[in-house]
Amino acid sequence: MDETTIDLRQIFELLRRQLRLIAVTVIAVMVISGFVVFSLAPVYTSSALILVDPSRKNLLAGDAQAMGSTGDSARIDSEVEILRSDNVLLKVIESENLLANADIVSLSLTSRILAFLRLGEPELPTAEQALSQALTTLRSSVSVQRRGLTYLISIQARSGDPAQSAQLANAVATAYIQDQLSSKIDSSLASRDLLQAGIAQARQAMISSEGSFDAFIEQNIQQLADAPGGTQVASIRDQIAQLEQARSRNAQLADTVRQDLTENDWASLVDTLGSTALTQLEQQRADLLARLDGSPANSPAATDLTAALAELDERLRTTASSEVEGLQASIAQSQQRETELRSQLRTAVLGSQLSTDTLTQLYSLQQGAEGARRQYDTLLARVQDVETQADLQLADSRIVSAALPPLSPSFPNKPLLLAIAGILALALGVALAFLYDSLIGGFTSETQLSSVLRTRTALAVPRVRAKSEKESLANLMATAPLSIFPESIRRIRVALEQSIRASRDADNAYGGKVIVVSSTAPNEGKTTLALALARSYALSGHSTLLIDCDLRKPSLHRHLGIEPSRGLLDFLDNEEAEDLSAIVNLDSLSPLTSIVGARRSDVPTDQLLAGPSFTRLMRAARSTFDFVVIDTPPVGPVVDSLYVAPFADAILFVTRWASTSQLDAKRAVADLVKSKAPNAEIIGVVNQQDQARASYVRRYSGYYATAD
Repeated sequence: MDETTIDLRQIFELLRRQLRLIAVTVIAVMVISGFVVFSLAPVYTSSALILVDPSRKNLLAGDAQAMGSTGDSARIDSEVEILRSDNVLLKVIESENLLANADIVSLSLTSRILAFLRLGEPELPTAEQALSQALTTLRSSVSVQRRGLTYLISIQARSGDPAQSAQLANAVATAYIQDQLSSKIDSSLASRDLLQAGIAQARQAMISSEGSFDAFIEQNIQQLADAPGGTQVASIRDQIAQLEQARSRNAQLADTVRQDLTENDWASLVDTLGSTALTQLEQQRADLLARLDGSPANSPAATDLTAALAELDERLRTTASSEVEGLQASIAQSQQRETELRSQLRTAVLGSQLSTDTLTQLYSLQQGAEGARRQYDTLLARVQDVETQADLQLADSRIVSAALPPLSPSFPNKPLLLAIAGILALALGVALAFLYDSLIGGFTSETQLSSVLRTRTALAVPRVRAKSEKESLANLMATAPLSIFPESIRRIRVALEQSIRASRDADNAYGGKVIVVSSTAPNEGKTTLALALARSYALSGHSTLLIDCDLRKPSLHRHLGIEPSRGLLDFLDNEEAEDLSAIVNLDSLSPLTSIVGARRSDVPTDQLLAGPSFTRLMRAARSTFDFVVIDTPPVGPVVDSLYVAPFADAILFVTRWASTSQLDAKRAVADLVKSKAPNAEIIGVVNQQDQARASYVRRYSGYYATAD
């Protein structure tokens, strides 16, 4: 089972390489974040606290249901939803006149733009649009939540004005409590209205029952009077009839008197009542009228007589009202007496010796009348109780902590936001560093190179400094053969020889082996590795030829420290056969033969490399030398390497550590794959790797000699 290990040293090395990218990312994100944070408008939050008492309170009963019932949690959650409802928010809008608040209701974005550009008059929102906008704004500005499992509900209001945030929170709490109280009162009044409808029905039922009982007695009065003991029944019935007649006369008289009082008909009033006091007052009134008629208008006497007449009229009205009150009292007494006599009549009837059938009917009528009366009394008492409760209702909630204007804004929390932005910026920078280093940037390990390019990888060549800028690192193959750099070249040799042995076809089994050294871009150390590899073969006893095929920008001669007058370009540019010995050079540090470039080409070089002269050169080189190492130009800028690739038995593809673009390298390898021979293998190399050298020195320092 493969185990994935995390090398902290590699991670720190990656961060060190991409430190500039991380720093730029952090600075850019922090600058943008600072600009955004300091440009945000402050928002203030105020909180009001409400306590909900779920017990049922009845001031008339004097007791309450204790809290803690199983339905309390659902009740509190329901109150939270009621607090969030549009009904409460609409009442807040009305009570606080928020429709006139510019922060709550404003012009649409289109209207503001047109007004700013002076392209037209701003279109004011309609009443419905203003109400909808105010409701939406208030809904987003107010949040309601329950405090854990307690009976406390927190109302938080947010606004750019601290005083307004507190005002909104308290307004929502007040509107909620008022709505709760009015709901309870409305419920009590609705119950009262329903009971009153029942009272009317009960009254009709009682009157009907009483009438049925009295009608039965009236229908059977003669039979009841003739029965044994019926004398009392007849006597009571006569008394009731007399009382009814007297009550009827008094009621009619009272109605007539009221009519006369309404019309100020004093003469008819005196005639109707026939009272001595009223008669005397009427005579006095007639005298005053006669005297008033004989007095001059607007005279003091006339004024006094008018005042006396008004006073006398008031006395007449007061006296007549007293008479009416007396008549009302008499009517009430008659009614009370009638009720008593009717009760006595019923008792007398029930106590008389009647037939069983008659008694049964009487008892049935009596029970119906008593039941109807009891129902009527019950409903009447309940109505009075409900009306009293409507006046004595208490809200189930109360404000335990009113909202106060906050001293500091709740948003933005600038230190916190900047700290979060800093953490996110650092995380983004590190992520971009890993992304760039792993997918976009250069190669940092053999494993990464092999995974991205899907090629075999020889080894990472460590970064080594030369003694001077004019001296090539390839000289270490002769001057310090046991140092790190030459050893890495020998490992590349091993990989190349293994690849050539495994892939070489039968036709070239006995010819020289051609190794093409290429890269993606310039300055990746390709020429140095080509020279070092060729010297390694030459120093190991193989006849080796090194060809500088970079006709655009030849540089191998500088590494060899020579200034030839003729080079490969002269050979390829000459249509006639030219002696190869004129362009062949010998290495001063090793038995290496080389063909270098003496000058830059002024014609398209791809035509030269694709011509018969280069093919003839390659055949001669294969037949003469054991190894032919060809230094080609980069694949990215020119196509020369693609014309040389078909001659190769192996291609050494050089990338510079943490520098060569992965995308460019993939395109270059893809082009080489299309151009090379089928059996030729591309072997990748990571050149100038810092970490590799440090690792070698740390682990195997005893096996290497210094290059000094």
